[in-house]
Amino acid sequence: MPLSNSILMFRRQFCKLPFGVISKEELLIEGLQPELMPKHVAIIPDGNRRWAKERGLSPEKGHEAGKKVLGDLCRYCSKWGVKVLSAYAFSTENWSRPKAEVTFLMTSYFEGLIHDFMRYGMKMSVIGDKSNLPNSLKEAINHAEETTKDNTGLHFVAALNYGGRYDIIQATKKIAAKVKDGVIQLEDINDKLIDTELETKYLEYPNPDLLIRTSGELRISNYMLWQLAYSEFCFVDKFFPELDEADFVAALRSFQRRQRRYGGHKI
Repeated sequence: MPLSNSILMFRRQFCKLPFGVISKEELLIEGLQPELMPKHVAIIPDGNRRWAKERGLSPEKGHEAGKKVLGDLCRYCSKWGVKVLSAYAFSTENWSRPKAEVTFLMTSYFEGLIHDFMRYGMKMSVIGDKSNLPNSLKEAINHAEETTKDNTGLHFVAALNYGGRYDIIQATKKIAAKVKDGVIQLEDINDKLIDTELETKYLEYPNPDLLIRTSGELRISNYMLWQLAYSEFCFVDKFFPELDEADFVAALRSFQRRQRRYGGHKI
């Protein structure tokens, strides 16, 4: 028998575990089917700066508000049984933003985010071109990845100095070098080989099942172009700092109502 709403409310108020998966009964009450839960949810957390501007705040305040919501999303994903959450933290094009904002992001913001998120007990990874990141940030990334590599549960992936085109280009270069060196033949190149050279190759679930983008923008902005080939998209008309659990659950419900045909036919 499903638990009563009063018992559920008691559990949520007094028995909160930040990264505990809820029961099947609670999933059903929310209109969710555990067997249809996306394994990998990707998020494009758009709108931090516009949220701050509307309130007369600095861009830095907007990013700080977004960091809190990103932490909440990690909790939501773990709670609802999602295995991987990837977030588009900083694109290869974001270097064109004002210097003060980029400096803030590349120093105190991302280093602070990594330090804070390590306390959640989840596995953490960073994908993207790390070569031109500040040394202190690279050290923080290496420490977090090494420290959390054996953690189970949610796998949080931050895409930092990442772009979908960059990812495909770096994979292509690696494959071309193998052909040149005679390690593989031209005929060996296929989609599975490309998968093994992309930045997401270490993930248990490298291809997002569901992509959520906030702020009302209807584009994917060069994020995981190869991996999103058959993902379901959900666009939320809210700035990222306004995203809450009800929005996330609504996205999960929407995902579970869709038929994923992967180019085939399904009645």
